Amino acid sequence: MHIISSTRGSTTWLLLAGCLAVLPLRPAGAQVARPEDVVKVTPALPKTGFNPGETFQAALLLDILEGYHLNAHTLTDPDLIPTSIELPADSTVTWPYVRYPEDLAEAGIEVPGLVGEEYHRRVVIRLVGRLPEDAEVGELKAGMKVTYQTCTETFCLFPVSIPVEFTIPVVAPGTEVKEINPEIFKKTTEGTEPPPPPP
Repeated sequence: MHIISSTRGSTTWLLLAGCLAVLPLRPAGAQVARPEDVVKVTPALPKTGFNPGETFQAALLLDILEGYHLNAHTLTDPDLIPTSIELPADSTVTWPYVRYPEDLAEAGIEVPGLVGEEYHRRVVIRLVGRLPEDAEVGELKAGMKVTYQTCTETFCLFPVSIPVEFTIPVVAPGTEVKEINPEIFKKTTEGTEPPPPPP
């Protein structure tokens, strides 16, 4: 049996060994979090009931794990994946407006969690919805998808699309309802929500 010596092969293995030597090593047992575990998406409504045909405020709360951030909706880097809301075309509820944190910042409203083109800790995406005139009394489900990419200062995870569902209580006109989630749906000095952007 002949053993063939190859200088080119030896050089290749030396280069590979050198590359492996400089790769950053993760501590034993350390794991990279899944994108679904990094961000918790929570739908929120301002009242305990809505009438058929009513236009209403809604919000999606994005709570982001410490040490991670999301790419904002408006980006200058085309290689990054923006945070976005996908509304189904056949939704029973119509959603005329979606207001991302950048939209509020441009309107002069302070937005916690918005840092440059990144979302940190907690951001709120605001929506305006409209119930159909013939909505039946009861719980109305309205689904949508949130697409986002989670990153650290050194790496990004694969983007994901997460399904989210609003459960909207539809009540008959004249039914008593209560305001909820005041910390999310804060009133301005005029006592009204910030107006939605123009169509």
